Amino acid sequence: MSIPAFTPADLAAVAGRWGLDPGLVDRLGPAIDRMRDTYGRVRELAAEGRPPEPPPIAVTRVPRGPEDPYGAWLYRIDDPGRTGNGPLAGRTVTVKESIAVRGVPMTLGSRLMAGFVPGSDSAVVGRVRDAGGIIVGTSVCEDLCYSGSSFTSTHGPVGNPWDPRRSAGGSSSGAAVLVATGQADYGIGTDHGGSVRNPAAWCGVFGLKPTYGIVEYDGAMPTERTLDHIGVLTRNAADLVAFLEATAAPHPGGAHESYAGRYAREITGLRAGILAEGFGWPGRSDPRLDDQVRESARALERLGLTVSEVSVPLHRYGRDIHLPISIEGGLTTVFESRLQGNNHFGPYHPNFGETFGEAVARRPEDIPVGGVLALVGATLLRDATHGKVMAYAQQLRVRLREQVDRALREVDLLVLPSVPMPPHPLPADPREAVIGTDLPFEMHDNNCVFNLTGHPALSVPCGFVDGLPVGMLLVGRPGTDARLARVAAEFEERVFRCPPPPRHTQDAGLPTARSGR
Repeated sequence: MSIPAFTPADLAAVAGRWGLDPGLVDRLGPAIDRMRDTYGRVRELAAEGRPPEPPPIAVTRVPRGPEDPYGAWLYRIDDPGRTGNGPLAGRTVTVKESIAVRGVPMTLGSRLMAGFVPGSDSAVVGRVRDAGGIIVGTSVCEDLCYSGSSFTSTHGPVGNPWDPRRSAGGSSSGAAVLVATGQADYGIGTDHGGSVRNPAAWCGVFGLKPTYGIVEYDGAMPTERTLDHIGVLTRNAADLVAFLEATAAPHPGGAHESYAGRYAREITGLRAGILAEGFGWPGRSDPRLDDQVRESARALERLGLTVSEVSVPLHRYGRDIHLPISIEGGLTTVFESRLQGNNHFGPYHPNFGETFGEAVARRPEDIPVGGVLALVGATLLRDATHGKVMAYAQQLRVRLREQVDRALREVDLLVLPSVPMPPHPLPADPREAVIGTDLPFEMHDNNCVFNLTGHPALSVPCGFVDGLPVGMLLVGRPGTDARLARVAAEFEERVFRCPPPPRHTQDAGLPTARSGR
């Protein structure tokens, strides 16, 4: 596709947008044309080195109904890919639809990306295949991942396996449901503010947001690159180790011991700190859930850990600090640079960005309400403050990380609720719920802090409130992901093992509500 010549009206519009002298901009037209020619040469050079198209694979759209009563599946695939005897040999894996799987439509839960099919696997999917894992399909996610609940996807709501009338959590909603109901061994998701741990807590499974950067993000939809993580959901804590062995980079400190070796270390004598600021959120925390997590934290003493109280004062303001960084970073990454971001060494995905950019330009009405909220809010607030408040938030982020590190010198892991409340009912009108309530964001208080700091955080099923699962969050020092998994496995073995959810059918009560566009 060639770039059409810019007209005098185009130049005048840019001058008006930036408050520039229109006469000067008009005189710069020939220089801008030379830039346009350069862009054309770069496009041609890139086309010369493009790899051949991979062979097609069998992809089947899963209809809602008896085969998928919770609305969790998007596509099933029949693609054995590479086979091997690695740590994931023979294990079944689903992939959130915001992560590229070659030959499978990657819609991001949105009408904007309908029809986009990636030609190659994301880095994490490639590693899973190399380790013997079997990619069996893709799972539904929230529209552009702009929700921590499960009612905004353009494909429809995703019901909780314990009560389909309630939220499964999000934005990796379908992944958690498919793991909880035994339809896959692993669910790969993305986590920007809790999007793996929210659904893990509400669906009664384990959800790990690893140490920042150890699982490569290439091929997943970015929102704000310093907050974005690849995460994983499993039914059993011990299964987390195989995923880390298969997908994670070496220990950030340079140690050569395997994740399996670190997992095998004895946990007796470790110190757990109940994080005071993670409990009792005004207007949001359910005191019964807080009590369940405190009781579960005290039960760690039965595993040989010592338990005490610790404090991270800025934790109480984590959601405030997260917001400017998230929305202004998202404005730049998602909307202004068409899902590419700037000022980084890559990777970049031209077709992905072009598809998204053209959709936004031609069909802005398909931007979800949550995306419009972020886009308009970030534009107005960045323009009003010239980015100064976002810069303050980045400074506060450093202080928050220092406070968490200080607490983790006193103890070896922090304990707090994954989510302050049980899953809420799915709303009858998703659009109005986004506009007029906090349902898409109410659950982020504790989880988003550790996207800011990059520490590994693992949601562990620890009990029930009103028949709905409760998640306990374990947080460790960077690189201690396997240690968290070992503590969780011991807890699962000796304190609480979440049973499978009841079986439901198409008539179990899942709303047929419209998406929250």
